[in-house]
Amino acid sequence: MKYYIIYLILILFSLTQNNISAQGNKGRIASLFAIRTTIGTYTFKDGSVYNGEMKWGKPNGKGKTVFKNNDTYEGYYKKSNREGFGIYVFTDSGEKYEGMWFKDQIQGKGTFYFSNKNYYTGMWDENSREGKGTMYYHNGDVYVGEWKNGKREGEGTYIWKNGDKYEGAWHNDKKEGQGAIVWIDGFRYNGTWKNDVRSGRGTYKYVNGDVYVGEWVDDVQHGQGIYTFSTGDRYEGTYLRGRRTGAGTFYHVNGNKYVGNFDNGEQEGKGTFIWKSGDVYEGNWKNNMFSGKGTYKWKNGNTYAGEWKNSEPDGKGVLILNNGDKYDGEFANGLKEGHGIETIKDGNRFEGTFKKGKRDGIFTETDRYGKVIRKITYHMGILIK
Repeated sequence: MKYYIIYLILILFSLTQNNISAQGNKGRIASLFAIRTTIGTYTFKDGSVYNGEMKWGKPNGKGKTVFKNNDTYEGYYKKSNREGFGIYVFTDSGEKYEGMWFKDQIQGKGTFYFSNKNYYTGMWDENSREGKGTMYYHNGDVYVGEWKNGKREGEGTYIWKNGDKYEGAWHNDKKEGQGAIVWIDGFRYNGTWKNDVRSGRGTYKYVNGDVYVGEWVDDVQHGQGIYTFSTGDRYEGTYLRGRRTGAGTFYHVNGNKYVGNFDNGEQEGKGTFIWKSGDVYEGNWKNNMFSGKGTYKWKNGNTYAGEWKNSEPDGKGVLILNNGDKYDGEFANGLKEGHGIETIKDGNRFEGTFKKGKRDGIFTETDRYGKVIRKITYHMGILIK
């Protein structure tokens, strides 16, 4: 019994000592926590001053820093670095950033207000706009899309204040790749871009219903293309700096067709015009007219080969009718004018001068062998003697 009492006394003493020890440790832990989490002031090496929550004597938690240049940051810190949500104000420029930080850098989602009144809201990476975001420009324009290294890069939509809208690819802050733009006045382009202008293949739709499909260089039609008019006419061929220039074919909705050279949008140089009726002109052109040497063949078999001016025989030429009659001589304004020889189908020839398409003056008539038959005089096509 004596030993049992002594044993109980020892157990009670041990429990008492453990309780005292636990209370002491609890006090020390609380003391340590109080030391680690405080409100205080910290001066960075560059002279910037922080006021706010601290751990182990350094910024940790919510606080505010005033930098030597008077910029301010108000937000969260972790291990002396700006981390979490915070607001940075650039005193001199008036610019401001509101958003997420990581290891002293802008990182994650945030909004930056620029001194020129633009503001961006979206994703950031290492102080640079990166990922998806929206830029609101001071002039009312808006860009919504992807960013890289602070520039528009990838897919994005740009809407101008006046309502014009571009949707497509971007590179280095400029339209580049495949994209479509719709102007507020109804014009549309869908195709490739380079360095902010139309370049490559694309389709341009005019507000009047005309459509161009083809190549572009430096924002103008250049190369091979097809232009379809709202009337149904169609051009297929070469473009030079926005104008039909070079080899091409023009299809008229009425069935007529021109194949040949163009210059500055007009039929110019060598070319052939084929009428639906069957008539054909092959030769030189100027300002959309027959000019120079060319041959016109009528469906009925008549043929003129010679010089032209303003789409009419003018100069020297040969006219052969389907009945076998032939005129070889000079023309003016589409009529026989000047010296010429008419040969009728039986072989007789009449050589003399013509005026306004009629024999006028002294003519020599010869047979098919060249023998002179007679000399006769005409006045405006009327035989006098």
